[in-house]
Amino acid sequence: MPSLSRLARAVLLLALAWGLTACESEPQRYEFSVQPVGGPRGWPVWVEELTFDDSWGSPAGNLNAGFEKRPPRSGAIVTLPRAMPAPTSVQARWFSYRTQTFYEIDLALPETDDLLRQWYREYPASRYLHYLVAGFSGKGEVIVWWRAWCRDCGNDRSQDFHAPIIESAFAQEAEGEPVRYENRTQEYIDEGVIPSPW
Repeated sequence: MPSLSRLARAVLLLALAWGLTACESEPQRYEFSVQPVGGPRGWPVWVEELTFDDSWGSPAGNLNAGFEKRPPRSGAIVTLPRAMPAPTSVQARWFSYRTQTFYEIDLALPETDDLLRQWYREYPASRYLHYLVAGFSGKGEVIVWWRAWCRDCGNDRSQDFHAPIIESAFAQEAEGEPVRYENRTQEYIDEGVIPSPW
């Protein structure tokens, strides 16, 4: 086989170096689900929008519990279709039935890659389900936690893991038409969940 010319070798080495650099810059991806929570009890919300990094989202909808628990948790879980990079920000818009107020936030999250690598080593995905917990209160507060739930521990939850990423942040009040939620608000009043805001 004839030897490659110097130019061909240089081009090949340059392409190889560029390929390695591109692979190194690719962010680490993790298998996790999103667990939206709301409340606390008596402070139900409707989450209209929930996105991460302004690029991918998760449904949330009607949330009325889980915010007040530590760690925060509820029955709602959104399984993502593929492994995702650790988000660096969360954007949300929600409505508080109790106060008839809309809230919006664009919240920067701290760098968590080093923590996630550690947590996935200590709580491997083969044994644990990982969750990004995003909580929205009827008072305009936001919390973000990470949670690992042991699959084969039965009722022994002592092996679960949870840690706050954002312990508390407050959103801005936003414009909106509360009349869109009038029927559901009346249902909450009739059920005794909230007092009449009118």
